[in-house]
Amino acid sequence: MPTDFFSRQALELTFRLLRNNHPLLAHAVKQAIDTIPNVSYEDLHSAYTGEMLLNAQLLDSLKAHNLGKIVSVLTEIGESALRDKNIPPSHMTLLRTLIEDWVQLTEWVLQHTAADQSDRTSYH
Repeated sequence: MPTDFFSRQALELTFRLLRNNHPLLAHAVKQAIDTIPNVSYEDLHSAYTGEMLLNAQLLDSLKAHNLGKIVSVLTEIGESALRDKNIPPSHMTLLRTLIEDWVQLTEWVLQHTAADQSDRTSYH
């Protein structure tokens, strides 16, 4: 996955996984899908063929606290699937990759978010 971009396909899969048991979180993801424009092919420097979104725009839409919730819920889904052995290995691989994509986005946020000097509740 490119470092400054997030896959629209990953967002759509996330929405499908969240919509039944986590409708509010799924709604936030759906809003991002519907409102954030794809990065132009030229801006991707022809390196990626899938539809991609800018991380900064995704962060702006979802907010950091929802990123953490998404990683947590997807991890719970994966743990449940491992425990219950109710999804095929290929789907487990896909879920693992999806979680890794969200973790990468979270790491990107940590690296690119400036410390808010006026926020006395944060420790930097």
